[in-house]
Amino acid sequence: MTCEISFKPYRRTFRRPLRTARGEWARREGFLLRVEQDGQVGYGEVAPIPEFGSETLAEAQTFLQHLQVQADLPVPQDLPCCAFALSSAQVGAAADAAASARTRAYPVSGLLPAGDAGLTRARQHVQAGYRNLKWKIGLAPVAQELERAGQLLDALPPGVRLRFDANAGLNPSELEQWLELLARFPQQTDYIEQPLACGQEASMARYMHDYGVPIALDESLNGDTGARFLEPGAWSGPLVVKAALMGEVGALRQRLLPVAAQVVFSSVFETGIGAESVLALADRLPDLSGPIGFDTVDAFNDTLNHLPAAAAIDTDARAAYAPEQIWNSI
Repeated sequence: MTCEISFKPYRRTFRRPLRTARGEWARREGFLLRVEQDGQVGYGEVAPIPEFGSETLAEAQTFLQHLQVQADLPVPQDLPCCAFALSSAQVGAAADAAASARTRAYPVSGLLPAGDAGLTRARQHVQAGYRNLKWKIGLAPVAQELERAGQLLDALPPGVRLRFDANAGLNPSELEQWLELLARFPQQTDYIEQPLACGQEASMARYMHDYGVPIALDESLNGDTGARFLEPGAWSGPLVVKAALMGEVGALRQRLLPVAAQVVFSSVFETGIGAESVLALADRLPDLSGPIGFDTVDAFNDTLNHLPAAAAIDTDARAAYAPEQIWNSI
């Protein structure tokens, strides 16, 4: 059995820098991976975010260079993005022609920019058919954001729900103010995501119980200690999973199967290759059903993503997936 591995770096500039409680993000960098094994070809993507507990770009590049020389080199545990990319490429290389029949469609949560621009984008997204929206918070004074949030929640038509993503940027006092507001809008509020820093999960669990507002974990799930919150019964709220940061795809599927009903897959602003790898994993989790956080495909002005910016990723859009075109465009 022969195996040849190659990789290419990419660097993408956001149309508009992404503003979160962690700061601004202007460029996305990573690597595309190509695996040719016994005449079959598969693709994967290494898209690190060290702030979420992954390896750095430099660490990934060093390993990929070694992998080109020794294709059977085991992936160290501290390189989860490399493990996800390599295992996804190997699964893709081994996939049979019936795989396309197993693909599913997924509703998408529309991503709103921070500040007043989010109010305008919310109206546009609702008109475009989105039934779930996600707004970044923790960037402006809390009183100002609460006023905007109240306006937004009041204006939502029936059946549209809103997620609030704090990126671990709130303190307990600010979180209490948010929960007081969101408790008044149970039909419009989907959840508040990672309001407090990693390590404060017990406090977030108490707040969720006391206020009755769902709290999702995101940053808490990544890194060496995050896996414990994916154990059945460990967390009662949603689990925002950035699969591309979480290691070997087969092991990740087994870990997510018992909690799949709680899982919300979230983009890491990957190319179409990484996106399809995550969607292929989602296809193998029958209980996963909620809107996914993949309203990111038009964040860049390039040809590295095949999916349209729409309220749902349907099977026709996924059928257009041509990884070799993405690979050749770099």
